[in-house]
Amino acid sequence: MPPLERKIILLISLLLSGGYISAQNAPWTLKQCIDSAIFNNITIQQDINTIELNRINLKQSKNNLLPTINGSLSQNLSLGRLVNPITDEYETGTVWSTAGSVSVTQNLFDGLQLLNTIRQNELIHRSSKFDLEDAKFNLTINIVNAYLQVLYTSEAIKIAQNQVSADSTLLQTTSDMEYVGKKTESDMLTVKSQLASDKYTVVNTISQWKIAKVSLQQFINIPVSETFDVDYTASVDPAEKKLDDINNIYSQSLSFQPIVKSYALKTQSVDYALKVAKGAYYPQLIFKANAGTDYSKQSSNITTSTLENIGYVQGNPSEIVVGNVSEETNGENNQHFATQLGENVNGSFSIGLTVPILNYLQVRNNVKKQRVNLDNAVLSEELTKVNLRKTIEQVYTTAENSQAQYTSANEEVEANKAAYDLSVVKFHEGKMIASDLIVQKNSYQKALSDYLQAKYGLLFNTKILDYYRGAPITF
Repeated sequence: MPPLERKIILLISLLLSGGYISAQNAPWTLKQCIDSAIFNNITIQQDINTIELNRINLKQSKNNLLPTINGSLSQNLSLGRLVNPITDEYETGTVWSTAGSVSVTQNLFDGLQLLNTIRQNELIHRSSKFDLEDAKFNLTINIVNAYLQVLYTSEAIKIAQNQVSADSTLLQTTSDMEYVGKKTESDMLTVKSQLASDKYTVVNTISQWKIAKVSLQQFINIPVSETFDVDYTASVDPAEKKLDDINNIYSQSLSFQPIVKSYALKTQSVDYALKVAKGAYYPQLIFKANAGTDYSKQSSNITTSTLENIGYVQGNPSEIVVGNVSEETNGENNQHFATQLGENVNGSFSIGLTVPILNYLQVRNNVKKQRVNLDNAVLSEELTKVNLRKTIEQVYTTAENSQAQYTSANEEVEANKAAYDLSVVKFHEGKMIASDLIVQKNSYQKALSDYLQAKYGLLFNTKILDYYRGAPITF
């Protein structure tokens, strides 16, 4: 399918799925971000063009099996002494001539080079399609990461704002208690200091949230807008399930990953390139046919010859000398243009066999180079599998750590919340000073931050592991 038609179909699907945001600036879902990023990405558009080029190359390699047919037509003017095309005798004059011909050439055998080239180009074409899918795969991972970063910083803002709200309430309580002599000025200053610090955290977190949105828009390749936002209603709670065996994940990834399929096809294509190079060792058998005709205005002049007395022997008038006397008459009305073309039709057929004997050892060296290319292709395919295994191992290990951190962070939040609530009660009862309460509050805030990081870390890594196995990413 040509690139333009493919883009039109993708655009229609984006519109039908809501991929383009309305004038009301509705929140972008993850699917809309991914679809729009794929549509706008320049690298992906280049990959689509590469597929089209490979399709054209494949079509051309198939067309090379067809015979070549060429026609020629010429108009000539000859002056001076020349050969009459009718009598094959030299004459002096002017000749206008027209000639036309058609030639056909068909390759009958070339060591299967044409057929192997077709198979090679078929594999290259299929490989380029998987390269496109791999580009989409990697872009999707980047979009998911950037999208989750927006959600993460958004939740971090809420936590920071809740801390500011709690600080404001605490400051008011401390002020009331100081007024009746239950708290000191030192307690007031400590709470004010913490409030200022938490306000700074809010500002800093909002800045990170804005940067995350800018990064996401840049991945989508759209102009950065202040009104751009994502769908915060998506469910982002990670599923608490045991991770599958890493070997199973790797095995399933091998059968799904487009990059693995692409390099496997590349290896096969290089193998056919080697067969093409070996085909040059064989003789080449070519069939040729040619048909043509011509017309000459000189052939319209007819020359006749008669025996006549041309003289006598010197000194003896009785011995008469007889000779041929030529007379040229205009026969232009006797042979028309079409008639002469029909009478002058000629043709030829030939079968030629070219046997390679010594051509600077180019064939042998080409075969050697293709063998090296095949070795490199096999190594590249193996390297792709090794890199995939390393990536899965890293993501799997990170997911395991995130899972343990998520469970631990849950317990940490519950314990610190209980301790903080108790500390607030003690503070109100005058049994705890402000600095000790702030210490406990900061421990609770850190626990919330750890929980948030573990939550999104576990969510991202488990989703990516499933995505490597072929499962779609949804929230």
